[in-house]
Amino acid sequence: MITRKDFSFLRGLMVYGGMLVLGFIVVSVLVGYQPGSWFALGMIGFAGAAVLYDTSNIMFHYPKDRYVAAAMALFASIALMFWYVLMFLMNRD
Repeated sequence: MITRKDFSFLRGLMVYGGMLVLGFIVVSVLVGYQPGSWFALGMIGFAGAAVLYDTSNIMFHYPKDRYVAAAMALFASIALMFWYVLMFLMNRD
């Protein structure tokens, strides 16, 4: 918010990275593989990029009357990050 930079270039990373992560999660459920701390750490980084993208999207592209949708989008990204921070802290050995 300080630099006023538009992070809309992260859209491709969010789309393709999200599909890749979702595919990995589905395969790990089907195979019975338990993703570990490295996966949680990678997802914390992915969620951080999602927070940046959503914040930039809210500042530059959301209409002023869509504040509920903007708040829900940002909340979803922060909740994703919180979930994987918890998973990382629980998986530490």
